[in-house]
Amino acid sequence: MHLLLYDIQAKKDPHGIRIRLVRALRKAGAYQLHRSAWVIDEINDCLLGIVKEYRSAGGSVKITEWLPRTIGEVSPAKVSLLKVSIAVNGNGPVLEGAHLALKDVLTEMGFMVDVRPLGESASVALAKESGIRASLMQINKSISRTLDEAALSDLDALIILNSGRSVQSGVIFGAQTISNTRILKNMVSLPLMQIERFGKADAALIVWCDAARGLARRIADELRIPMLMPNLETKAITVQGRKEIRQVHYANMGDTLIMNGRRIGVCLTDQVYVVVEDGKLVDIIGGKISKREARKIRVDSLSSAIVKTVSPADNEK
Repeated sequence: MHLLLYDIQAKKDPHGIRIRLVRALRKAGAYQLHRSAWVIDEINDCLLGIVKEYRSAGGSVKITEWLPRTIGEVSPAKVSLLKVSIAVNGNGPVLEGAHLALKDVLTEMGFMVDVRPLGESASVALAKESGIRASLMQINKSISRTLDEAALSDLDALIILNSGRSVQSGVIFGAQTISNTRILKNMVSLPLMQIERFGKADAALIVWCDAARGLARRIADELRIPMLMPNLETKAITVQGRKEIRQVHYANMGDTLIMNGRRIGVCLTDQVYVVVEDGKLVDIIGGKISKREARKIRVDSLSSAIVKTVSPADNEK
């Protein structure tokens, strides 16, 4: 990852080169840290062209390798973690009050805590709870993009709060989502964990990196739930010519199938496979495809797609 810093005097920028540089950074998938500081994983030729033009106009650009650290790591006194962010996925944890209960526990443990939504349903539910209108900008972002932006904010640990149909399906969801991030998955020093089905009998705490082990053990002991340490590699893809085939884990008859946030069909059996050809969704083996939604799906590979199932009971919420 690279950190890009830029600066230019207003009198040297009569033609808005700074604005065009910002647009080029956004198009390249960069993440803004501050007004003139961006994080980017790859610098392409188009961006380099804008940088050259920016310099020619009198601006300065500095690029360096970026290796983030938490406050606890760099403190001479080795202070404990201070600020924890809870990233809530879906409206389930909000309707059940799980986010508030978890926040209370962490606060009692001595942490500063904030709560942020992942995806549309969580954004709408949290906005309704606080009496404000949900941000369209937040709603339209992918869950992985939102997690990346959260990782760049002022925090010392990140907890994903999810309430899937089972802990196993929650592990699949977490692995898919984190694997699709660009920033978070490379921040090995940031404690990252997931609390699945909080408040239910089978709740569990899922540890996604070694840096989270110590904090995760403290929280798991406080909540009296088991701690799991799975592997991120959970997606098996079969390639047949130009087609990719991927099994959907934990599918049940009648479940709604969701890919990248779109309801692409319904499970007709418990053995369901999605099929993509040349980046287009073409079939659901063991399920009924929604042709209208399928036409809207475009993926580089099934390995980067987030696929999950939603039970009929969850659909009614």
